[in-house]
Amino acid sequence: MATITIYVPDQEPIELALDGYEQVSIGRGADNVIVLDHVSMSGSHAMIHNFGGQFQIQDLGSTNGTYVNGSAITEAALANGCRVQFGGVEAVFHDETEGGHDFGASVGGSGYSSRHVAELAEVSNRPATFKNLSPIEKVVKKNALAQVATLVGVIAILAAIALVVLSAMMKAA
Repeated sequence: MATITIYVPDQEPIELALDGYEQVSIGRGADNVIVLDHVSMSGSHAMIHNFGGQFQIQDLGSTNGTYVNGSAITEAALANGCRVQFGGVEAVFHDETEGGHDFGASVGGSGYSSRHVAELAEVSNRPATFKNLSPIEKVVKKNALAQVATLVGVIAILAAIALVVLSAMMKAA
């Protein structure tokens, strides 16, 4: 059985069994099969197609892009363990027919698993190999020592200019 587990920041993970669907739309809009209310999601962000048990993902021209295993895609085949990112929302695709593992797929209904109980985690449930694929660079604080050295340098330059101006004024008088 193929599933996708979606990790929306500050929300419980969402797991959907994909085998019962020909296609699954993902986006912020209410008309999607998977509605993800996150600022990085487009109204119609991506589509997962099921071609007889072979799954393919397609970006639908989203603003923040769709990535598979760290690479921006317009379309890509999904294999067991693929890491998918929809804007700032991370997901993992599992297909037990490929790996033979039981990932606890849900039974019946809409395919959503309700067996997850939200608790404060001591460690992240995000795969260790996930990378931040945001097109917006993270602001990195500057080294305090470098800032002090720059400030001292600017003061020294201003003092030297003041000495030259003062010297010129004294010679003129």
